[in-house]
Amino acid sequence: MDEDTIITAMERRRELRDRNVHDVVELLQRREELKGVYPMADLVVDNLGWVV
Repeated sequence: MDEDTIITAMERRRELRDRNVHDVVELLQRREELKGVYPMADLVVDNLGWVV
């Protein structure tokens, strides 16, 4: 693997991570009844929701 491939893969993973966090926050803001179902998702919303 060359360095460009590694950098591209790392950027792609970072983009996917950011998109997934955004989607979880958005979902739990739209669907209040889902809060409390999965504690890790609640933690993401509470701690990172203001950033997204």
